[in-house]
Amino acid sequence: MGYQQDGSENRKKGLPLLFHVMISRLLSLIALNVMYVVCCIPLVTIPSASVAMMKCVGLMLAEEDFPLFSVFFAALKSEFLKTLAVGWLMLLLLFGALFGALFYWSADAQITLIPAVFCAILAVLLFSAYNNLLYMLANVRLPFGALIKNAFLLLFARSLRGVAASSGALLILTACAWWFPRSIPILLLIAFSVSALVACFGVRDVIETYIIKR
Repeated sequence: MGYQQDGSENRKKGLPLLFHVMISRLLSLIALNVMYVVCCIPLVTIPSASVAMMKCVGLMLAEEDFPLFSVFFAALKSEFLKTLAVGWLMLLLLFGALFGALFYWSADAQITLIPAVFCAILAVLLFSAYNNLLYMLANVRLPFGALIKNAFLLLFARSLRGVAASSGALLILTACAWWFPRSIPILLLIAFSVSALVACFGVRDVIETYIIKR
């Protein structure tokens, strides 16, 4: 991290910050991805592991030095039952929208194109709301209802950069799913953590502004 001539801290912002973190924290992102995959093996723990990963990538974007393993597992255990409940509610909605998009698209009929596009757009919105939820669970204590409400309301406060970042994060995972099983090495090593980093880059400013700093 550099300093200006007057001695003030010269922090990177925007895309330079994102690319700087990707390069400088590459080994940490790989270790984080491996921990995430291992913790997701029971499947039921996916929301808690996702919150733990969002906590870590948020600290990376803040350019903080922190013990990766201890922070990850502390966040994994924090509010475990509430995280499972609200996380799986959002995941089931997301999986339902994705299944609907694939189902109508595979029907290969012109009349099913409209519902396929509708389900695809809904999946993108639900993925963005899910990222909002993960960041809030990782950084602030809120009741169950407030988490769900804010996850959706904050979609309308997103900047264009935030929308693009969420779309990019989803695109990374979609590309890996499209080329599965050839993408297995990428999924095991880096895909999930980089996707989370990009998603966090898109959601953290709006949540810091409207939820955490209030």
